[in-house]
Amino acid sequence: MKKKTPVAFALSVVALVLAACGGGGGADADDQATAPTVSDAAATNLATMGGTLISNDPATESFDVLASIGDTWRLTVTKDTGAYTLTPNNSQYGLTAESGTLTRTVSGDFVTYALANKVDLKQDTRTGALTGSMTVGSQSATVSGTPYQVANSSKLAGIYSFMGTTREKVGGSSPEFFAGQMLISTDGATATLCIGGQVDTSGNCIDVDKTDTKTPEKGVIAIAKDTGANGGFYKLSVTGSDNLIHDFGNLLVGNGDLGPVLLIDRFGNGDNGTSSTVRVGNFYAVKSQTLKGSEFNGTWKCGTSNGTATVIAGTGQATITNPNENPSTWSEDLSYNTVNASDNSKLTFAGYMTIQMSGKPSSSALILPLSASMAVVENQSTRGIGICAKQ
Repeated sequence: MKKKTPVAFALSVVALVLAACGGGGGADADDQATAPTVSDAAATNLATMGGTLISNDPATESFDVLASIGDTWRLTVTKDTGAYTLTPNNSQYGLTAESGTLTRTVSGDFVTYALANKVDLKQDTRTGALTGSMTVGSQSATVSGTPYQVANSSKLAGIYSFMGTTREKVGGSSPEFFAGQMLISTDGATATLCIGGQVDTSGNCIDVDKTDTKTPEKGVIAIAKDTGANGGFYKLSVTGSDNLIHDFGNLLVGNGDLGPVLLIDRFGNGDNGTSSTVRVGNFYAVKSQTLKGSEFNGTWKCGTSNGTATVIAGTGQATITNPNENPSTWSEDLSYNTVNASDNSKLTFAGYMTIQMSGKPSSSALILPLSASMAVVENQSTRGIGICAKQ
């Protein structure tokens, strides 16, 4: 994807550029006669983790929303009228509740929500995944969301692949990009992150890139259920070098055909709470698994550093169209269950994908499929993450 610098899947920062995100044409996984449909697989996963709808009123729907600015919001919509309420939770920007009326439209498996200059959202009802953009007060953000909550975090236990990004709240400076694996303990009380590597069931980090001298960076985050009015999610905290407990963010639980989807709102002071600088950002995670090679097939809309790209993905290749680029249409190669090493060779890493211009390994970028509804892609030019929504 039009890389400007070499790739390095290594400690703390995965150096990958995405000038426009990728994907290509082909049949969806749920079109395969021998496989369960996306809806059936998602329903099975939801039951396994004990997920329930946030709203217990059939006339309304509620979503916990992850905003790219480092906020968690609760969106509640009345289905018949489109009346909505947006309630920020511990906003980093002092945002307050808003209400209004949007246009809610149902078309097949999708529901759209629109209000000029305020709301532009789409929900895939097969998985519940909500994606789009919103403006609240003076703040605009790319968002993702979930209509589900899970009462017992032990149901989330297991190993997840993740991608994340953080930056300073004021000015957005010092951006960082992260990728690797995390282990949620069997009791659901902690998440052990291995940045730039894999994690085993005992919480040990495993170095997968032997082409450099760096080793994975390990961190442990405490998980506790939020019991406040917006208690559909979990609170995350870390212990700093001062031996005090500090906020790390919120954990929202989504669902999909590939298993639980974790949406993490990162906010809090840097250096595990001991820095005076407030960091904000987002992390996305999905149960670690070997991809079958068709999870990204189909048509997607992906956010990039230069507008929105349309991606049509098929077996081994993606056609990308972005009117803001020159040329505006081009093709790139897809590779499943791989990441790039520091020397640009390919490494096996289940759950991830790479996309690159043919014959140019240094152009490779990471994609993490989260479900048939949603994927995330790394953007090196901003050290950020773009969201891809299935069309």
